[in-house]
Amino acid sequence: MNWQRAIDDELNPGDFRVVELDGCALLVGRSQQGYFAVQNLCSHEKLPLSEANGAQARIERDLLVCPHHGAKYDPHTGRAKGLPAIRPIRSFPVKVEEQGVWVCLD
Repeated sequence: MNWQRAIDDELNPGDFRVVELDGCALLVGRSQQGYFAVQNLCSHEKLPLSEANGAQARIERDLLVCPHHGAKYDPHTGRAKGLPAIRPIRSFPVKVEEQGVWVCLD
């Protein structure tokens, strides 16, 4: 398994960071359920999930909300949970150890 350290274990629920691992832009964040990692790409219009014209993605009721058009995703599974998104986004396994958040890219 290809586990890579993405960030330090320091995020509060609702916070996230954009990181690049092996050429893949990821959004690593924390919901009330714990840490998550998803590809930083909305399935609706293939735009970055992290920000749009200065507005950032946000976590609402443990769903990741895209700042472009309000598409909602379960950040732990990648499933689309609100229109206009109907396709999932890619999610990655995460674990917290050694004061860091690790993402498996396999």
